Amino acid sequence: MSWTDIFPVFTDEQVEEFQQKATPEDHALLEEWCGVAEIINPREGRHLVAASLFWKNSTTAEGDLPPISRELMKDARKQGLVSRFAPWDHYVQPLIDGAKSLGADRPDVVFRVYLAADLRFLVEDLVSAGCEVFLMKGSSLRHNPGAMWRFLAIEEGEDRLITITDSDRAPMVIHDIVRTEEILSSGLGLWRAPYVYGGVANNDDPGFYRTMNACHFGVRGGRPIGLLMRAFLWHSSKETMPCQCTIQNGEATVHLPIFGSNWPSYGFDEWFLNAAVYPRWAETGVATFYPAIGAGPSPSHWFTLDIEYVTWANPASEVIYFGQPSRISALLKQRHPKAAESPILDRLRKSKLASRRNLIPEPAREWEKGRATLAVARYREDLEWLLEVPEDITIAVYNKGPEISDPRLLERINHLQVLPNRGREADTYLHHLQSYPHDSGENWTIFVQGDPFPHSPNFLALLRHRDAWKDVQALTGMYKDDNHTPPWLLRELQDDEWIRGLAVRTEYSSARSLGNMSWNDGEGAYRCFQDYADFYNLPRGWSLTGHFVEKCGLVPIAEEAWRAVVVRYAYAAIFAVKNSQLGLIPKHRIEAMREMTWEHYSIGFMFERMWLHLFGLPFLTESALFGFEQQEKFRKPGEELALS
Repeated sequence: MSWTDIFPVFTDEQVEEFQQKATPEDHALLEEWCGVAEIINPREGRHLVAASLFWKNSTTAEGDLPPISRELMKDARKQGLVSRFAPWDHYVQPLIDGAKSLGADRPDVVFRVYLAADLRFLVEDLVSAGCEVFLMKGSSLRHNPGAMWRFLAIEEGEDRLITITDSDRAPMVIHDIVRTEEILSSGLGLWRAPYVYGGVANNDDPGFYRTMNACHFGVRGGRPIGLLMRAFLWHSSKETMPCQCTIQNGEATVHLPIFGSNWPSYGFDEWFLNAAVYPRWAETGVATFYPAIGAGPSPSHWFTLDIEYVTWANPASEVIYFGQPSRISALLKQRHPKAAESPILDRLRKSKLASRRNLIPEPAREWEKGRATLAVARYREDLEWLLEVPEDITIAVYNKGPEISDPRLLERINHLQVLPNRGREADTYLHHLQSYPHDSGENWTIFVQGDPFPHSPNFLALLRHRDAWKDVQALTGMYKDDNHTPPWLLRELQDDEWIRGLAVRTEYSSARSLGNMSWNDGEGAYRCFQDYADFYNLPRGWSLTGHFVEKCGLVPIAEEAWRAVVVRYAYAAIFAVKNSQLGLIPKHRIEAMREMTWEHYSIGFMFERMWLHLFGLPFLTESALFGFEQQEKFRKPGEELALS
């Protein structure tokens, strides 16, 4: 059994049949579906990112939309016109923000948008964001042909690198760009991320297997994709393209329908990739990204057949597994049914919980109005919670996302400024330090992302206990509750930093590698900081902390940073600083530090782990931790350790 025994493949003979038999009327209809009317703001660049932008209901079963306007797109949810995602907030604004950010980070990359004819009113917005716009002759019918337009970029010359993305992925497309450049420079012709539509429930059905994610792949150009697309659409409309998988069930032959093969409904674009594009690029060599066991749904056995096919087509093809294998512990439990036990740990936990049971939080004191400033780094978060912030706190919001129009919020916010969407919250915080007029040293500046509550459920209550804060105060207790970061056990036992019964904590990391010291925080964090080391080409053994602080130009503490063994950080960069500490980051260094945040995605995460130290929290060195300068005292037999 091979791939082509199960899955239909669109053949060269079918393309030739289209060329020979399609009528002028057929060509006119296909030109309306796939033709480009006008190229606006043409740009030159070896690397091309392509996205489609249209607005239609996804399936043929849904009704038509009314005539589209900017106002209707922004108000679609209130008008009851949203079947999946709100068009402006989920597609248009992220595309504009992502294109602007890409233009700042990688001006050598062209961001092309294939724009539906009925969205022509967006041309000015897209051009202002730096996009090259291909205005189509027609509008999408349903999810297609609009979702297929971006594939037309593949027809560019073979010396061009093509990254295909979706409009809502635009803010993060830089990662795919780097992947395309790295993979294709190795000599392969395509990278892709196969998946099963609908997840585990459809794992056994080949009709739901997708060789390529339509908004997540990179390819070398230079093939007539426009002809291939028109020929495929022609055969689909004539019902001469097989659209069933064929499998054997004992002696019987079973034909299973392929999801998405119903033109022009949702999924047809990936059906085209499955049948027409993927088989032709398999021979060029393919890098396949697939989630590791535990990082996603259980692998489909159709994936095995897929890899056999692609490695047969080109033995240089590779499989790259990604993601943290979160179900490994479940697999281990199958081998060791009895869970680990620790009577000592149970005693510690019971003692700790009992000590908190009768804890009565001290009442919060009243503060003079304006004695703290809340600096909010907002992207797309709902800011309604700001209405609950105590009146004695001045609110400064820096908005990198959709416009804030709620009149209640506009009245409560004391300072509102729009910033380009780049550099994560680190750029926002530095901008606040650079431009905001700070009060005397007795006042506080509170730095927070647009939604603090996944990281600090008691954030609003903590704001009322500023008299108990340290000069540099973490205000988070976790990264996220739902993924046990940090594990519940640590949160139960480690309450030394809590403020009057309200959970806060700092995490301890190796100053050299920035890996967490008390528990393994997974592949994601490791990869991020390894990417930082790779970006700056750091020699093996260098301290990431030392390099980063020196790179910031903060000479007084850079030497201490190089000697440091342990650093501490607040999850999600939510913390407070007494204003007397703000001057530790000199204003003449801030602009250069902001530019650092634009260089590479990992630098924002470096700032997250360094903020407390940049504002004066001491680094921990070997002598401070272990007291090597003191005479070591060893415990003797009969001396008991106290458990508390």
